[in-house]
Amino acid sequence: MSDNSNQNNPPNETQIAKLALLGESISLFGQAITTLAAYLALEAEEEEENTNTQMQAQIDYLLSEMDQLKK
Repeated sequence: MSDNSNQNNPPNETQIAKLALLGESISLFGQAITTLAAYLALEAEEEEENTNTQMQAQIDYLLSEMDQLKK
């Protein structure tokens, strides 16, 4: 009967603490992934902005060259 009485008892505080630690670990891992995703998005946006700036400079240069050829 002692086996049945142990199975019917609620989890003890150590098991609850272990579950809480596991939950916090999973949450921390999720936050790390979110932070990494935000960093990568920011890097991609900065790279796109730099590319757009370079393309605009090239367009401006070509337009000025066309103006000189028209003269």
